[in-house]
Amino acid sequence: MKDIILVTALLIAVGLSVVAVRYAAKADRAGRSLQEERYSRMVAEETLQKNDAKLTTFQEELKEDQEKMGKIEDILDQEKDVNVNLKKQYDELTQAKADLEAKLQKVLHEKAAAVAALQAQVQAQSQSQPPEVSNAQPAPQPAAAAAGH
Repeated sequence: MKDIILVTALLIAVGLSVVAVRYAAKADRAGRSLQEERYSRMVAEETLQKNDAKLTTFQEELKEDQEKMGKIEDILDQEKDVNVNLKKQYDELTQAKADLEAKLQKVLHEKAAAVAALQAQVQAQSQSQPPEVSNAQPAPQPAAAAAGH
């Protein structure tokens, strides 16, 4: 009976040892899995922090670029206003030029008519006066008629 108890105790000890070894192997695998999971999480967290830093940098750059775009839009608006004012001034000058050219044509036409009338008047006077002696001086012509020729 002693042998049976000894064999039974030995079998129980071997069984317990096998169970302990299996439990230790499972615990070791679980520990490794836990370490791998922790490492993966650390890597993911570092990547997330790097991406957050990049995102912050990009957001700052975006704000700066938006401010620059706003300034450029302001400058463009000012330039558009200047262009509109210049176009308005150009149109006014073009109209003034056309008006002056019309007035000039009118004045030249009036001058030509006045010169023609003056010449006709001088010619009429010379025909109505008898011819003078050869040492007489010719009739003076008005300054406007002389300036026109």
